[in-house]
Amino acid sequence: MASILIIEDDPSLRDTLRIHLSSAGYSVRVAADATEAIRAILAGVPDLILSDISLPYMDGFELLEVLRRDESTRSVPVILLTGLVDDDSYVRGIKLGATAYLTKPVLRDELLRTIAAGLRSAAKKTE
Repeated sequence: MASILIIEDDPSLRDTLRIHLSSAGYSVRVAADATEAIRAILAGVPDLILSDISLPYMDGFELLEVLRRDESTRSVPVILLTGLVDDDSYVRGIKLGATAYLTKPVLRDELLRTIAAGLRSAAKKTE
């Protein structure tokens, strides 16, 4: 069972995502901000990270930079799920190493397809 860390500051959306991913068979942990996320990652690196960009204290872009600099998290797929729909944000996220960039609201099926593709891609890299 793949493990996913959801980083989302909106409690309602965080719970909805957790329910959808848990019901799809994933082991899910949640964090409300980057600080909680880093603590969760130190406790155990997830197989995939689903992160908002607009987070308190440290935004999702900054967190992605930190994750890509660290050897233990460099290859973990990170899917950005955000309300930012501008091209600059998309390009920045991809350049920083995001596996995928999804905009809110996202359909459950699209989210699950993107997660499955990210996990498959990561598995191929480790073969």
